[in-house]
Amino acid sequence: MARKLDATPQKLLSIIIVSYNTKDILRNCLNYVRKFAQDFSHEVYVVDNDSHDYSADMVEKEFPEVHLIRSPKNLGFAAGNNLALRKCVGRYLLLLNSDAYLYEDTLPKTLKYMDENPKTGILGVKLVGDDGLMQPSARMLPSPWLKFLVITGIASKNPNSERFGGPDFTWWDHSEPKNVGWVPGAYFLVRKEVTERIGFLDERYFLYFEEIDFCLRTKRAGWEVTFYPYTKCIHLGGQSSAKSSELTQKAMTSGGKQLLHLRIKNELRYYRKNHGFMPMIKSAFVEIFWKSMIYLKNSIRRKGEESRVKREEAKLVIGTFLACLKEDKYGTVTTN
Repeated sequence: MARKLDATPQKLLSIIIVSYNTKDILRNCLNYVRKFAQDFSHEVYVVDNDSHDYSADMVEKEFPEVHLIRSPKNLGFAAGNNLALRKCVGRYLLLLNSDAYLYEDTLPKTLKYMDENPKTGILGVKLVGDDGLMQPSARMLPSPWLKFLVITGIASKNPNSERFGGPDFTWWDHSEPKNVGWVPGAYFLVRKEVTERIGFLDERYFLYFEEIDFCLRTKRAGWEVTFYPYTKCIHLGGQSSAKSSELTQKAMTSGGKQLLHLRIKNELRYYRKNHGFMPMIKSAFVEIFWKSMIYLKNSIRRKGEESRVKREEAKLVIGTFLACLKEDKYGTVTTN
């Protein structure tokens, strides 16, 4: 049995899981929490974002110890977590994806590290798929340069280069704790003092960039964002086995277009809010320019269906960037 850490009369740990139509994997997630959190003073919140698969009813029936919050509508990741964060009393706050499954040593090791390293404001762990392969778990803060390396394929061709390897530290063996730019929100352990100082997640991010923004604010307030390699967490949603052509075609669906719009809108918001007008324009220009080159190349060659799909996808991305820039008046609206 794991050693109990020294806890306040409040709680040592508050676990928050935001769920939207994920009943079966949410059940698995909660079973892992029930099994591996029992040795710690803790509370668990599940925020149901107006699911239609009876997820909330399942939680209410099968996990009576869980504090269930039923949202009347889908609030997204940031606002959904904030519903619970306002109620939490734990010294540490764990934002856990419904498709993230704990290992036996995940909580004891990460909580002990947080106790012993007060400069760490946020901690993430190794994320692995159910195939055992490691997913991007330690990342640099976004920049136009890093974006250029990724979308042009330079990063994927130079994974062992610190200068050209891109944002995911692919040249590093992930063998020791490291102060990084940000960690993904699948396992996102936060010191409560951080929220008391800087507030909660920015609810203007419905999806994408919310944890990046929060990590940046945390670092600016003087804490470190730490990647911790000595334990791991299974993350089902981080797997990507589809071919690039399949992903391109998926982007052309109505759901894909909606996600693209959210990604671009929140990317522009992030840059304008945190870095100003010019970095926002530079980031937009990098992608618009590269997609323009792809469009021209495939317009000249016109090699069948694949070429047509690439043209349409490039056109969609360019159009979405221009529409989002116009919609937000080049970032002035999103920073209000």
